[in-house]
Amino acid sequence: MSNRIDLYLQQLKEGLKHEEIEHKIHHADMADYLEDVKRADEEKFFEYFNALPLDKRAETCLELPTAFQIDLIKNYDASQLAEIVEVLKSDDATDFFLFIAKKNKEKADDVFSLLNEKRQEEIEQLTHYEEHEAGSLMQTELFKVKSSEHVSDALEKLAVLKAKGIGRVESLFVTDEHDKLLKSIFMDDLILEASQDKFSDFIDKFPHPHLVSSHESIDYVLQVIEKYDLSVLAVVDRRGHLIGRITHDDVVDMMQERATKQIYNLNKLHADEEIEERFSKTSRSRAIWLSINLLNAIIASLVIGLFESTLEAIVALAVLMPIVANMAGTASVQTMTVVVRQMGLGEINFQDIRPILFKEMNMAILNGLLFALLSIGVAQIWFENYLISIAIGLSMFVSFVSAGVLGATVPMLLKKIGLDPAVASSVVVITLVDIIGFFSFLWFAELIVL
Repeated sequence: MSNRIDLYLQQLKEGLKHEEIEHKIHHADMADYLEDVKRADEEKFFEYFNALPLDKRAETCLELPTAFQIDLIKNYDASQLAEIVEVLKSDDATDFFLFIAKKNKEKADDVFSLLNEKRQEEIEQLTHYEEHEAGSLMQTELFKVKSSEHVSDALEKLAVLKAKGIGRVESLFVTDEHDKLLKSIFMDDLILEASQDKFSDFIDKFPHPHLVSSHESIDYVLQVIEKYDLSVLAVVDRRGHLIGRITHDDVVDMMQERATKQIYNLNKLHADEEIEERFSKTSRSRAIWLSINLLNAIIASLVIGLFESTLEAIVALAVLMPIVANMAGTASVQTMTVVVRQMGLGEINFQDIRPILFKEMNMAILNGLLFALLSIGVAQIWFENYLISIAIGLSMFVSFVSAGVLGATVPMLLKKIGLDPAVASSVVVITLVDIIGFFSFLWFAELIVL
């Protein structure tokens, strides 16, 4: 692949236009190639990137890692960035513009002033929506016709839209004279209709379209697209007017971002962290979470300190204590991961807390009994003291039940009060499970052994 890209870039530098080059390169492959180039030679990276046609440059830019995009924003002036924003699809243009604004507000203002009026209106329209609303995910480029038009009219419009770079078109949207959505027709169904027919003559045979309101939650969008296996979903305003579409590739990107965010947050990493991120930023964000973790460890140590005399009297407790905390912590993380993931996909919410709690309680009781018996056996073989063995068995059972209850309920309760469950759950749950594990073990030991 690298040889083909080398040849492609060489032909561009020799003056050939993109359309004249026989072997085209996909922008995703170009981005992978340029990543390697930049790590070896930053000057050559910009040389190659600038040699690309504008539309290819814009598409490639979106595929580059965040850190590389930041470098482009720093090195490009407002007019160069405005050119990229101008040729992107409306949703991508808005996302990239907001990213510029996040990194350099003054430069973003200059970029916005250089955009044409239509692109400014699109960005203003899309930035009006909240991050969790369907409108923030839609693009305004549409292949649509009035029901009074002919099939031949639609094909002519499609040719114009393709020339303008609308991208892949899966469906035609048919509206009434007031721009309210009537039907959505897949392209393979459209080509089977006679070109001279009006849409009003045959659209009744198609089912009602799947659609969402622009202010509907993205969770609902994901549910609809997954449930009905859609490649594109129409977006309407509160009065039913067609205003945009959400494509499958945007949904996939969103799901990947959410999955990454959840994994990072559950492990107390910043959601935007990447391998290419600056060392200073990465170390700062990690240090914050490590400091919080240190505070949690101190709290757990204070609980252990309450039983200092017990530990001095029975050294075996210090040896066995980490087993309880580790097993319960692992059990809580298992429950938390499943709950947070399903919440992120919109499959469960606060109303589902009762059946989920019931299921996790049963699972925790079963595992608690199993590992309580196993820990009793291990402790008895190790220290030959049945009282210590009973203490660790009781503590293991209590810790498992606590881990199941907390792992299932805390993420939902945090979301209910407006906190990110992926960020806060691990901090709250693991700390509480550690405290319960240490306290219960030492308390049972003090009660039974001494």
